[in-house]
Amino acid sequence: MSVDDLVRDQARLLNMQSVLQHAAIASITCTGPRSLGPDRKPLRLEIKQDVLPVLPVHKVVTQVDKTPPGIELIETSVFPDANIINASIVKRELAEECKRSVKLQLQEIKERQQSALNGQHALQRQAEQNQFYANSRVQRKENDKLLQQQAEQLAKSELEAQQREQQALLKRNNQKLLLLTIEAVSCCHSRFCGKYEKVAQLLLTLDTESVQACAAINQELRELAQQFDQLVGKLKCGTSEALELNSIFTAEQYCQNLDKLEVKLHQQLTEQEQQQLIKAKQQAEEKEKERLLLLEQQRQKKQEEQQQQEQKHQQELEALLKAAPKPEEAQQPAETSTPSAAAPAAAPPTAATATATSGISTSYVHPTRLAFYNEINALYQSKVDAVKPLQTDEAWKKYRTNCQRTINVPLNAITASSPQHLTTNFDKLYNFFAGQPVRTMDGSNITINDHPLARDYCILLMAKKFVSQTDTAISSNPQAAFPFASVINTFWKLLPDFGKIFLAYMYKESPYLVPYVIPQQPDQTPEQYLKTMGYRLSDNNELEKPDMFLKRQTGIARLYAAVIMTPSRKIDGPAQCFGLDEAWRWLTHITFVKPLPDICATMIMEMLQTLGFELWRAYGTNFLKLLVYIQTVYIPQLAAYDEGGPKTRLEMLLSKFLRERQIPQAVGVLPPGFW
Repeated sequence: MSVDDLVRDQARLLNMQSVLQHAAIASITCTGPRSLGPDRKPLRLEIKQDVLPVLPVHKVVTQVDKTPPGIELIETSVFPDANIINASIVKRELAEECKRSVKLQLQEIKERQQSALNGQHALQRQAEQNQFYANSRVQRKENDKLLQQQAEQLAKSELEAQQREQQALLKRNNQKLLLLTIEAVSCCHSRFCGKYEKVAQLLLTLDTESVQACAAINQELRELAQQFDQLVGKLKCGTSEALELNSIFTAEQYCQNLDKLEVKLHQQLTEQEQQQLIKAKQQAEEKEKERLLLLEQQRQKKQEEQQQQEQKHQQELEALLKAAPKPEEAQQPAETSTPSAAAPAAAPPTAATATATSGISTSYVHPTRLAFYNEINALYQSKVDAVKPLQTDEAWKKYRTNCQRTINVPLNAITASSPQHLTTNFDKLYNFFAGQPVRTMDGSNITINDHPLARDYCILLMAKKFVSQTDTAISSNPQAAFPFASVINTFWKLLPDFGKIFLAYMYKESPYLVPYVIPQQPDQTPEQYLKTMGYRLSDNNELEKPDMFLKRQTGIARLYAAVIMTPSRKIDGPAQCFGLDEAWRWLTHITFVKPLPDICATMIMEMLQTLGFELWRAYGTNFLKLLVYIQTVYIPQLAAYDEGGPKTRLEMLLSKFLRERQIPQAVGVLPPGFW
């Protein structure tokens, strides 16, 4: 109990004593039975509220000696009076106050007991928690110790497993090393045996005197073979690594020694043997000359027949060229005539005259097309020679790279998805050629005027890049050719040299577009000749496969045909730099050059599928005559050289066109005024 509680209890006791004193004074004046006093027991009366007892009224006079000093006697005439009532009220309030005080004290005692219990419980919980933490630490230490033991056991087992794995790997590596050694020695042995057989055969071809002169070399050759056999025997029995590695070097040394013996043998050949070889060679050359003379006579005879055939073909070609109207005349009604009406009306120049003019037979290329081809190539070569200083200068390497990136990025993004997209990419290219600055990836600006040779260099670069699209986009997606062709024709108008450079690259990749079947030169190998005809050679000097070659040539033909038929940007005018007359000229000339297997039929079929609709609409009946001529005259000539799938597909395509009397328009053609 606190000091404040003691003070409050003392105050309550003093207050109660004062009340009791007043009650005792009041009880002295009472004449009836007293209810208060130290000599009276408590008397409890039940008083009803509606019935009050009537007591007699009389005067009470207290004795003077019984009256406490300082207190006057009060005379009461009625009992119970107000003092008695007040005393009972005070008594009742005092009892209630005592009860409340006792309740408060009991409540405070209970609260203090409860607080003490709570404190004990808290201390007990704290003690239990501390004990739990102590037990947890002990348990954790035991667990850590157990985990450490398990980890040590696991690490030990893993180490043992790793050691076993390393031993197994070492064993496998040793086995592989042995196999590789055996394989390497086997390769050396195969090479040794091949060389040994050649040397032995060479010795067998010699006479007795030559063999005696080479007896020392023959003895060395035998000893070398025996040593190699002994090496192989040791390798079969031995397993040491040093022996395996030394075996490879030893086998290689034996091969080199054999090569030296072969060289030494050739050096010791007598002059008599050389003379005999020369004599035999001369006899063979004489026989070859006789054979070549006979072949030349046969070739001359065949050439005379071919010249006669060429004269006939040339007459038919000139007749077709004269009979074909210009595309602008195609709107007039076409004449109704039979295919036989395509016969020549005037005698064309003879084959002998054409050969004398061009130096190449018309069975390879027409003189006019050869002149156009040479003109294009001359311009291309002059541009290439002119830009060599810029192309080889290392100081301008970064500038060349930025120019390539400036051209490649918008050019690769050319599609017909929308006119705005096509215009945006074209403007990026043309603004660069117009001299406007272009921001590069490193933050600098370049223009085409930064170097005097930059314009020609970029024209060559852009033309080559357009042609390279035939390998990537157009060969697999024919519709992609038309937006490229529209941009090419627009640049052709704005930059005239660009169109000729573009054709030069096209003819370089495919001379069949001239059409020109380039003859093989006497000093050319078959690979070099096929390269001039459009085939590609890999870095390993491997020739391109025929199916890949035909696929690439198909993409080139699609782009060439799309350039012929696709209009340029409408704001640059309606003129066409490369019109349908080029397609008509190509179709008539391809039928009179020497047919080649697969490629000729593939190119004609691609041209007809892309340009057939436009040619039929422009030339009408004359184009129908040309189709009939290809089917009845050219296909039989092609059958003598080509029996593959392209020829069969061309025959089916021609039969379909002539049977249905219509050719569908190519898919993906840009509508007029697209951009």
